[in-house]
Amino acid sequence: MPVHRESRVLPYRRDQFFDLVADVESYPEFLPLWRVAHIYRREGDVYYTDQQVGIGLLMSQRFHSRTELNRPTDIEVTSDDSIFDNFRIAWHFESPTEESCRVDFEMSCDASSPMMSYIMDLMLLETARSMVQAFEARARNIYGAGGD
Repeated sequence: MPVHRESRVLPYRRDQFFDLVADVESYPEFLPLWRVAHIYRREGDVYYTDQQVGIGLLMSQRFHSRTELNRPTDIEVTSDDSIFDNFRIAWHFESPTEESCRVDFEMSCDASSPMMSYIMDLMLLETARSMVQAFEARARNIYGAGGD
């Protein structure tokens, strides 16, 4: 099962970056591949989302996820949909200074079908990298270059 890990220190407050990641319904506005993200149930610091990702016009996949928010340090996204043997995205946020945030990102995904597993293995690294870059660009657009 492929796993991608990445860490960055960014010029945004921890709460700012946490809020960007927690706002799943905005993902289709800025995340590559994301077409739909709709929260259909909330239970305290947990919410459940119907999501759809796609590659071009030919391939699209819908799935449900569970997101647990542990403000202000952690967000964990999992899915027990039958299309996955494993699906997990974990975000961890630290504050080296009041005006910066260390973001640790980990993504692992394993499809239940051999064909989807092959496609996901090929795409995981690029998808994970583009996700972190997209969140960083979103932070710049919303908060400015220095997170003011």
